[in-house]
Amino acid sequence: MSANVIASAVIINVDDHEPARYAKGHILSRAGFTVHDAGTGGEALALIAAHNPDLVLLDVNLPDLNGIEVCKRLKAQPDSASVIILQISASATGAHNATAALNSGADAYLAEPVDPDVLISTIKALLRLRSAERALSAANDRLQQLNQELRRSNEDLKQFAFSASHDLQEPLRTVTSFASLLERAAAPKLTGKEKEYLHFIVEGSRRMRTLINDLLSYSQVGHEPDSSQVVDLNSVLPWALENLRDGITQSDAQITSDPLPSVMGDEAQLGQVFQNLIGNAIKYGRPGVKPAIHVSATQENSYWLIRVVDNGIGIDARDWQLIFSAFKRLHGKEIPGTGLGLAVCRKVVEAHGGKIWVHSAVGEGSTFSFTLPVAGEA
Repeated sequence: MSANVIASAVIINVDDHEPARYAKGHILSRAGFTVHDAGTGGEALALIAAHNPDLVLLDVNLPDLNGIEVCKRLKAQPDSASVIILQISASATGAHNATAALNSGADAYLAEPVDPDVLISTIKALLRLRSAERALSAANDRLQQLNQELRRSNEDLKQFAFSASHDLQEPLRTVTSFASLLERAAAPKLTGKEKEYLHFIVEGSRRMRTLINDLLSYSQVGHEPDSSQVVDLNSVLPWALENLRDGITQSDAQITSDPLPSVMGDEAQLGQVFQNLIGNAIKYGRPGVKPAIHVSATQENSYWLIRVVDNGIGIDARDWQLIFSAFKRLHGKEIPGTGLGLAVCRKVVEAHGGKIWVHSAVGEGSTFSFTLPVAGEA
């Protein structure tokens, strides 16, 4: 609330003692407030209903309804509950009245006699506080609206990615299948260049199929776990290794692990994290060196810290954050991939309430670390 808006606030000035009511009304008017006077609790309630004031300056001692009762009634009604109430009373009964006033819902209390400057400063401070509360409430409402719109957009994107990938896969399978058939059937009749061109078509369609599948996986994970249950990571890791069996066999990779914990989460998504991290460790191994990968876990307060350590080619420190972004790849076509594997890992881990990061040095291997809440803390 700006200074001009504060100064133009509407105030109901309630006091059964006419000279005191007049004096306070004069002080408030000189400060620029719009003032309506009331001598009883009943008049105050009627004026409040008619003018929707920003603040009520309310004397405790009134001839009909006392200020405590007026305050209770205002705070009990949704239409007037947000009105600022500044109760005021004689100092002789100040301590008792102050307790009763604040317990009834009053926002502040002053004991008479009140210095005019203190009265105006107190009112302005209360108006500023209420303005900040309203601004925060409006910002929260807007944030909730944006979150709802974001959830709808994410769901729309998820559905679009699923539909697009499903619709693209069928014609792509057709292209891949017939290109492969043509490659086998026509090979004796083709020149070297023609064979090369046909090979590019086959490999390009296969890479496109891989990209579509990875994009579909990326769109479907990470918003929130599909299910939340106790997951034994000792069972998840063998599932991931079975999916990587061909790569493990071809590279003669040695994969070891310590006993792993049970966590709360989605078994399939967590398995995908292990599969992507270990698969990358194999894919980015050093030439002539058998991949050696070790998986371990340690508890740190309410989190499990899972580490996947490899002896691969390593990553420059400048790229530690970059690699977790979608479609970010540090190597060319000589190493296959779509740049979505680590992005999927980050989405899954963060959706499970954890974080993921890497420490590495070029030529010395990498350590990928991620946290997951302890099952009882999830």
